[in-house]
Amino acid sequence: MGYFTATSDLLVGVYETRMKRQDLEKLLGRLNEAYGSLKSPICQFFNADRVISALYVATAATAAIVAWRSKTNVAKRLEVEFLVKLSAQDQISRAIELVGVSYEANRVGVCIVSKSVEEIETVKSKLEVLLGCKLIPFVDNQSDYMVSVLSKVYDVPEQALKSIQADNSFKALELFLMEKVAISLISR
Repeated sequence: MGYFTATSDLLVGVYETRMKRQDLEKLLGRLNEAYGSLKSPICQFFNADRVISALYVATAATAAIVAWRSKTNVAKRLEVEFLVKLSAQDQISRAIELVGVSYEANRVGVCIVSKSVEEIETVKSKLEVLLGCKLIPFVDNQSDYMVSVLSKVYDVPEQALKSIQADNSFKALELFLMEKVAISLISR
């Protein structure tokens, strides 16, 4: 598993799991219990089908923390600020609609931010017990099909992707979205 550095004192772990609808209903019904039992600065679920890569998730988590620490946050809770950054949106309702967990999600992602790899692994283990499923490292959405779908979801013009110097369309979209998140930090 690759861990990403969020800030000088925080790391990000990004995982996912596939869930059947009935398990997803249980998860959505137990979110408050899940969050209440965890002591991580950020532990947030998201729709993994709507996110380009683990690196992008780490970028969004970092941006949420920076916004929170600099008091330029949009949301009143850090977990919601993470969803705002992850969605590359300014509106909380749109962010939740875009990347929040819904019944249509095939894959549920989870971002865990903590001070050490050990703490991340502890939170991950607690979540696996609570959810009754295994969390695996996040699998990037690299296929041409998913890049096309995500480009439409995030309203990224095809011309914008072509103008980015990258090895492929996946990398171009990932860079475009990370830039959008970074710009959101200075535009507030």
